[in-house]
Amino acid sequence: MNEEDLRRIRIAAADKEAAAFELDHASLTLEEAVVEALRHGEHPALIAEAADLPEPEVVGLSGAPAGVKEIQPE
Repeated sequence: MNEEDLRRIRIAAADKEAAAFELDHASLTLEEAVVEALRHGEHPALIAEAADLPEPEVVGLSGAPAGVKEIQPE
């Protein structure tokens, strides 16, 4: 393999790894924001709409059993 091809492959692989890290970080930040909004008493349906997530996923982040719509603030 020539040096230019190898360099481009290494750069692309590093870019891919960096993008994966950023996606993981953004997902964690969103999850933390959702959990905090639930703790503040926001309704899961409103959070789901704002976060573009299914409501059951939002409720799941609260640790509440499936089917629970209202989350009690701490």
